[in-house]
Amino acid sequence: MFEEAPEWIARSPRIRKIIVKIWRAFLRVQRSTLAQAVVVARLQDDRVLAVATPSGELRLPSLELDGSEPVGTQVRRWVDDMLRQPSKLKLQVIVGAPGKEGVTFLYSAEVPGALRDFGDTWLEAELAPSALSESDRRLVLMSEPR
Repeated sequence: MFEEAPEWIARSPRIRKIIVKIWRAFLRVQRSTLAQAVVVARLQDDRVLAVATPSGELRLPSLELDGSEPVGTQVRRWVDDMLRQPSKLKLQVIVGAPGKEGVTFLYSAEVPGALRDFGDTWLEAELAPSALSESDRRLVLMSEPR
């Protein structure tokens, strides 16, 4: 990294230390932006919420996370906006590692009350895995209530 730097940077340990700190902070922010949250929302009758993509494929609701704000805060706000009612939200598992693939924070949400028209699709628990993509199927199975 410092081979191509001007000589005055390479000679000054203080400046080198500042540059390394800035570079490490940049890498942390870059890694944190490669994260998403996925929510498996369930009704009391165990139906699972799925949303349609523009191509018509059914997927679990997901949110690209912002590295500058706590994950829990972002997810809570997003779920409350999406479901339009308070729900019991719980972090189930963190899948992946920082890098190109990114990290997925898997949350489960219990939606209280009767079925509402959310404009999305509620899948029967037994049918949900077969209607979703392989990665979403795996996440639904990971979030099964125990």
